[in-house]
Amino acid sequence: MKKTYLIEKQLAESFLYGQLELYKIEFSNTGNNKYLEVMNDLNRTINAIKKMDEAINKLILEKNK
Repeated sequence: MKKTYLIEKQLAESFLYGQLELYKIEFSNTGNNKYLEVMNDLNRTINAIKKMDEAINKLILEKNK
C-alpha cells in the first residue's frame, strides 16, 4: 500500500473528526438541530471512509496471495 494513500486517508479522517468535534461544541451550546444533522452527515462520511479502507485492504490482500 502506498504511503500517500495512508497519509491522505489519515488527513481526511483527522479533518472530519475535527469538524465533528466543532459541531458537537456548537450543538451543545445552541441545541440547534442543524448542527445535529451535520454531525450525522460527518459520521456517515467517516464510516464510509472506514468501509472503503476495509475493502481496499481486502483487495490488496487478495491481490498479494
